[in-house]
Amino acid sequence: MPAQPITVWRRITQFAFFALTGEWLWIGWVRCPYGIPFVSCPSCPLGDCPGRRLAYPFLGLLGVSAVLFGRGFCGWACPMGLVMDALGRLPKPKAVLQAGFARVDRVLKWLKWAAVAALFVFVVPINYPVERAYAYVVRTPSAFNLGAVDVARGLGSHIYLVRVAILVTVLVVGLVVSRVWCRYLCPLGGILSLFNKFSLFRIHKDAAACNNCGKYPRECIQYTCPETSDCVMCGECAQGCGQGAISLGPCFRSLPAGLRGTPEAQAAPPPGP
Repeated sequence: MPAQPITVWRRITQFAFFALTGEWLWIGWVRCPYGIPFVSCPSCPLGDCPGRRLAYPFLGLLGVSAVLFGRGFCGWACPMGLVMDALGRLPKPKAVLQAGFARVDRVLKWLKWAAVAALFVFVVPINYPVERAYAYVVRTPSAFNLGAVDVARGLGSHIYLVRVAILVTVLVVGLVVSRVWCRYLCPLGGILSLFNKFSLFRIHKDAAACNNCGKYPRECIQYTCPETSDCVMCGECAQGCGQGAISLGPCFRSLPAGLRGTPEAQAAPPPGP
């Protein structure tokens, strides 16, 4: 079945932002000289990292995006979100959908608040003291030079090894559970989720038109429902709802009829848990 309008536009913006920030994402996970990456970029000595020039525009974009779309950045622009989406499209074991997965999922989603707390508790003592800030600085002509990654690994502290272990674990678990980083561990996603109730554009559900089929959260990439803090405003449910009960648009308006779901969309195969 051909991709529908919302999916097409979402993929375009995701790939565009990945092209812009993918190198920054790579360096942040595997070579950033700070214990906690992505938060000290303007003062970073690593000259080949694009984060030095992207950090302030990125923060401005996040602020505007949070006010307009809540957690929409996670669904439309985040480079890690695109990686998670790619892994999420792979077939998943049936067991993930069974045996109380929904109950486990509700509990695990609290972990992102622990990640938010950890970010604020540890970012100052780990990143900012001079004697700890530059744990390892490896300069190379190519950001993707694996030799530089190996040197960074040899020079890095235990914090660096923990960070790489988290990345590997997230990628492996992402083969089984869709968007595991975004749903359970991302501190930025947790912060942005606070804006979901106040953003100018939201996902709406018409309770009168909804037939409670259970398609969402079952087929949602975040395993959540519209109008929740975990919603990333991807809009897949708006075009996948066969009743036209879900819409994406301003907080006081519904999505135009041409972008609502169709019975054909409802028959599409599930993308995974």
